[in-house]
Amino acid sequence: MAETDPYKLKGETNYEKLTDLINRTYKEQAVWFLNGYWEDWAKDNAEKLWDYVHKCNELDAEKHEEGCALDELNAHRLLEAFDETLTVRAMRETLRSSGAITEKRVKNVPLSHYLVCRFNVNWQDLVNTVQGDNKEEIEEAQRKLNEVNKALEESKQRDAEAAQALQESIAAENEAKAREAAAKAAAEEAKRKEDAAHAASEEARQKE
Repeated sequence: MAETDPYKLKGETNYEKLTDLINRTYKEQAVWFLNGYWEDWAKDNAEKLWDYVHKCNELDAEKHEEGCALDELNAHRLLEAFDETLTVRAMRETLRSSGAITEKRVKNVPLSHYLVCRFNVNWQDLVNTVQGDNKEEIEEAQRKLNEVNKALEESKQRDAEAAQALQESIAAENEAKAREAAAKAAAEEAKRKEDAAHAASEEARQKE
């Protein structure tokens, strides 16, 4: 993807600027929101926005981090992942009524469209926001999220190892029980044969 100016959108009209924004990567779109609304609401939702970015990167099986929009199926998955009651259809109706979408048929859902609806942002104000230099704060939010994700992955790994150890312990216990049962059965069979031999011997003695 071509290099973009992080502080300026291309276009003469607001719609042209929005078109430029929605064609930027998921991360670049999120950073535009973070810079534009940092003091209003973005500061308190920075980690949430990074969650959205990471989830989009994950769901976009073709372009990953270089993608900018999800197909309708994956857009539904994004909404479900964050327990959103908002539907893709309702989101598009809202965007059409505000003029953010003018096409009759839209196949993909850019992250910006979702964020506009999720945080009730006026898209025409969005594309004209002054992009303050909140790089350090944004990077700090990203660092914290990375730490959380790392801790989560390590926790999952420990849980997986514990589950595997438990399964191995159960398997070993079951194997020991099986050997014990087999040994008991063998002992009972030997006892039965021994009793049968004693009975036959006793019967033969009595016949003498």
